[in-house]
Amino acid sequence: MAAPQQKELWRRFVNWFINPGQRRFTIWLITASLLITLDVYLFIYKMFWPSTYIGFLGIEITILFFLYEKFMAIPILRIEVPREDVTRKPRFIRVSLPQACRCPAQQQQVSQEVGYLRLRVKNTGLAAAEKCAFQVRIARWPSNCPANCHAPSDEYVDWQDVTWAGWKLSVLIRPNDVRYANIIMIPLQNARACLPAPWQCDNQVNPCGPIIAWITKREVFDPKLGCAAKLQDGLVAGEYVVDVQVTCRNGQAVLRGLRLRIDPDWDNTDITTA
Repeated sequence: MAAPQQKELWRRFVNWFINPGQRRFTIWLITASLLITLDVYLFIYKMFWPSTYIGFLGIEITILFFLYEKFMAIPILRIEVPREDVTRKPRFIRVSLPQACRCPAQQQQVSQEVGYLRLRVKNTGLAAAEKCAFQVRIARWPSNCPANCHAPSDEYVDWQDVTWAGWKLSVLIRPNDVRYANIIMIPLQNARACLPAPWQCDNQVNPCGPIIAWITKREVFDPKLGCAAKLQDGLVAGEYVVDVQVTCRNGQAVLRGLRLRIDPDWDNTDITTA
């Protein structure tokens, strides 16, 4: 029993220095200790007049508190692609398309299985990240699409808010905590949009193929919104380059580029580092 406990203690000891927030705190603590030791040395050997010593001590304390608040007691977020076995590609049974947006063949469909691609966000800082939103934009479209051909609009060129696990728009991420963000959703039974009119692009009908996936904005598949959910603003099969970022009320935005592969076969749909 001693060996596993020793390994766990060693792992925690190593993580203390690997974790950016804890590493910053360690550096701050060492710096503060050295300054305090210097102050004690100067006080014992009376290197300065008492008034001068008190002035230096006040300046040091002010600087140490400033450094702690600005560089140590802050959230430090990291966007990660989770392993395949860590809820990276979960499946859920959800309500199907709103009635007004269904194709004739879908009128009797009550629910359908939906696949999600997820990313994880870890807070390695010493403070909680408050009201964090996850955003996605498309940096490069599939090569099989003609130039300036978006599917079918260009709204994904700008940042779009997506939902966290649990269908939340913003979350609180505590120190050493992890939250999962839903990035892409694909209906697995009938991965195809039902459009009120054929999708036209460069005077051709669907030159990039059918729309089979959507960025997981909150309004997508919301039965209260009907066709106002703009389900036609989706993704076709192919390889994309996407930018993802996390923005919080009390921290700097964290940006990362990723490669997204959309495929009618759910097993071939994936997201990896760019």
